[in-house]
Amino acid sequence: MDSSEVARFFSSTMVSIWENPSLREPQMEGYWATREHFEVSDEPGYVQMPVGCGKTGLMGLVPFGVAKGRVLMIAPNLTIRENIRRELNVSDPNCFYTKRGVFVPTDGPYLSELKTGANIHDCDAAHIVVANIQQFVGSRNRWYEAFPTDYFDMILVDEGHHNVAETWTRLFAYFEKAKVVSFTATPMRADGQVVSGKRLYRFGYARSMIMGFISQIDALFVKPTELTFTVEGETKRLDIDEIMRMRERDWFSRGVAASEECNRSIVNASVQQLHHVRSLGSPRQLIAVACSIRHATQVAALYKELGLRVEVLHSQLTTEERDRIEASLRSGLTDVVVQVSILGEGYDLPSLSVAAVFRPYRSLSPYVQFVGRILRLAQPDTPYSPANHVYLVSHVGLNDERWWKDFTNFDKEDQEFFQEYLQGELEIEGEGDESPRLTLRPFMRVLNEVVQSYQRQGYLKKIDDVMIRDLFDTIRGKGFEPTEFGLTEEMVRTRLSAAASEGSVSAFNPVIQPQERREALKGRLQQEARSIADTVLNRLGLPHRGRELCSCFSGSFNAEIVIRLANAAQNEIMGLDSGQRGSADVDQLKHALDASPDIADKLTSIVRGKLEDAAP
Repeated sequence: MDSSEVARFFSSTMVSIWENPSLREPQMEGYWATREHFEVSDEPGYVQMPVGCGKTGLMGLVPFGVAKGRVLMIAPNLTIRENIRRELNVSDPNCFYTKRGVFVPTDGPYLSELKTGANIHDCDAAHIVVANIQQFVGSRNRWYEAFPTDYFDMILVDEGHHNVAETWTRLFAYFEKAKVVSFTATPMRADGQVVSGKRLYRFGYARSMIMGFISQIDALFVKPTELTFTVEGETKRLDIDEIMRMRERDWFSRGVAASEECNRSIVNASVQQLHHVRSLGSPRQLIAVACSIRHATQVAALYKELGLRVEVLHSQLTTEERDRIEASLRSGLTDVVVQVSILGEGYDLPSLSVAAVFRPYRSLSPYVQFVGRILRLAQPDTPYSPANHVYLVSHVGLNDERWWKDFTNFDKEDQEFFQEYLQGELEIEGEGDESPRLTLRPFMRVLNEVVQSYQRQGYLKKIDDVMIRDLFDTIRGKGFEPTEFGLTEEMVRTRLSAAASEGSVSAFNPVIQPQERREALKGRLQQEARSIADTVLNRLGLPHRGRELCSCFSGSFNAEIVIRLANAAQNEIMGLDSGQRGSADVDQLKHALDASPDIADKLTSIVRGKLEDAAP
């Protein structure tokens, strides 16, 4: 199929878009804004809309009446690529075009994927080619060699805030004549670069919540009245005003993140909200973000103490382990998933209704991306159900409240808003996730905090008549009269105004079963041995899968050897022989965990000595 045939398909296919009651306003408005732009300009552009508002569907609409040739839809990862393929696959009678009454597919649009085993003939037979950006990485790339520079007339980029990265700019430069549209919820990257191109259309978060396209969200911040900690051998006690001042210091916010006391407060607050959303009837789950694998394991243990089914998800797991956790999540067998920069862009699980933040973010973009994981409607058929109200939980000491405030101002028309916060601290995506660890001894240790309540802040802070009219016009546009359901403007205004109010929530102090605590500590101790091994090997500059230690100790590779040594050291501290760990009590397990820095120091010395003795 040549490009002229593709062009005829996109220009002659009769599609129902404007005033199509099955499409959402951002899909209709975004389509016409994009079409009008390319009628007068070839300048790259971007569309800004929240997750859950129909971004993939809009991408499927844009080529009609606009593209004059083949279309490349490109995603930053495999998850998003698969979402696009699934939504736009015309072989599925439930695909977007059929389900939304756009047209009945008979001869396209045919879709091909750039993946292992694909070739140029697959692309030649397609109207739309779907790829993840990794297919275009490398100085000698087979797809660049296969495609003429004019092969694509249009490039549509999902999660378009990545489009200023070098790999993406190389792609745009190669297909320099292609029309480019990027789609994003956050028009900026964590490193401060704003998405390239002209903003063609924006559909705001507040409007999306009012119209029932995404969940309404509240934030809850643990706000201790008193916090006691030690730093460099000195004990300090702060009241709330002093905490709010100290949180501006990086070492303090990181100390709060690493503190078991503060983590437990966040766990309690988030579990309180999980119980609340579950009381509304449907299964709900909680997602948490941690600083590192070790930190995620510590946080997971606190959730396990409360009898919840918890999984830890991170990049070092095998594909099989990640698939198992994913299946457990989607089947509802997991209550909580604690992740380290894994369940990010494109992850779609509507049953995630509570998000818990255990790390200090350094910029807005990754914060908003994480918040987006809970914004999809759990009950899309009843968008104004209380079950579609979600919660974000954190601690004031992490200093993430600033990003919440910026997020609630995200709908400002004033582009100076972006410049204002981009002048602040910047963050490299994934920062702090698993940097080489050289010490397990914290710089700051929180001894105690007194928490009596949580501070509640609603996203919808101001409800005006325009928002209410938009809501009622949307309902009428679907062919319904709101009053037939007893729905009046005053009733909606009262409810939304109440939801937007701020206040305090009494702290939740659950009772922990001793057995649950012991089992959680036992599981944490296993991961702690791996963290000790990481520390020792990083200090000595030894690769984890290397065999440098095999001549000094029995074992297959370095990490296995040091983990075994760490386990033995833990058992010695607990006064247990090998194989007796199951008989340990809570105090023994805690004692072994607290000794981790000393164990790492001791093993570093032992291993270094063995290597020196073995040196020729």
